[in-house]
Amino acid sequence: MPALLYCLTQPGAAVNVGNGACDAAVESREMLGFRIYWSNIEDPEACLAQPDKMKQAALQFHQVLREILAVTTPIAFRFPTLLESADSFEQQLASEQEMYREALTRLENTVQYEVVASWADEQQADHATPVSGREYLKRRQQSTTRVTAVETKLKNVTADSVREWRGRQERKTYRWFALVPRDSRERFIAALRGAGASEGVRLRLSGPWPPSEFIAPRDERG
Repeated sequence: MPALLYCLTQPGAAVNVGNGACDAAVESREMLGFRIYWSNIEDPEACLAQPDKMKQAALQFHQVLREILAVTTPIAFRFPTLLESADSFEQQLASEQEMYREALTRLENTVQYEVVASWADEQQADHATPVSGREYLKRRQQSTTRVTAVETKLKNVTADSVREWRGRQERKTYRWFALVPRDSRERFIAALRGAGASEGVRLRLSGPWPPSEFIAPRDERG
């Protein structure tokens, strides 16, 4: 039966969670020095083919991750990662087992938060209309300057609660990822709330999530 993968964790007692994607039971077992979580999906076509059903399955998938994350730090698979059956797990994991093992050790007892910044003028900007090279460089410099200002503020106010920050430019927003020790979560959130607003920018916080952005060490990211 097709198997949908959720995540890997350090070996040890299984985390009990409710039903997962497609309302299927969540299974787990140890292999290759990990504990792996998955669901057997009887009919993936019926469960994942339609957009509304895919959306519901994705919500259930992430709820499973949140329940596991409440107990231990998982390395999550992309949704949906489907294998032919649970019998193929070892073959699937064998080639990457050292990478997973290193990541689980390095990221143990951490969680990930995301901070998304949006600027009112950027949301209203017309990016479809061509501009001169000079105007493009001006806009890019302005964007870099204000991203740097927000990033500096975030790092300063959370210096004692974040182990590492990573960031990514998106079309009209900028997204930061914070790697936070599990026991620093409340301090991290309190620091952000106490930082005060920055003029012209809206910051949206979400999490905690599995630390997916930090699986590869910084110098190995492609």
